[in-house]
Amino acid sequence: MRQSISAQFDILPPIAEVSSLLFNFESDYAKTLCCMPMLVRYRLDECRIKLSLQDWQTLDLATRKRLITEDLDPLGGKRRYRHLLVQAIVHQAKTRVVRMPASQEELEWNCLYLPDRVRQAAVDKALRLDGPRAWSELNALQRFTLFKLTRPGHRNRNFPLALREFGLCSQSAPKERGGSTTADALLAPMPERPCNKPTRT
Repeated sequence: MRQSISAQFDILPPIAEVSSLLFNFESDYAKTLCCMPMLVRYRLDECRIKLSLQDWQTLDLATRKRLITEDLDPLGGKRRYRHLLVQAIVHQAKTRVVRMPASQEELEWNCLYLPDRVRQAAVDKALRLDGPRAWSELNALQRFTLFKLTRPGHRNRNFPLALREFGLCSQSAPKERGGSTTADALLAPMPERPCNKPTRT
């Protein structure tokens, strides 16, 4: 007999377990999960399924927590996660499942070189990339997060917080006379692109 959708999500993971899977800059909504965590957004891209913030907020708390804590292990993890996601969208969000085409963005963010988009966002916010870590040292989720936080047309306040949390930035950039940012002081020279095949971590 197939499990009902409520039975699939009836185990409520503790807050501590959920919080440990979120970034520090996401901690203000760890209890309510009113916003969609980057981990879930990353998994949506992996499964190629679209879920709007409005639809995410229609899911009950147990479902949202399960979609955070469920592991995408190599042995059927993605298939199992996709099934849980589809069930939640159909039975709780009450909407159709929208499949996404394969994205070419991963070629930009999942490589060893700092994407131009992230570099420019740091310049625009007068942030010096002077932290102890380099882009090449970040894992796939961290790179994905910074790339998503620099989408054109979005002024995301979490971008500076994420840079600091991931160890890429430790302080604000110096200013020229008149208040403009000294671009050369912001970023160390980077090796020439291109990025080849994305690396998974």
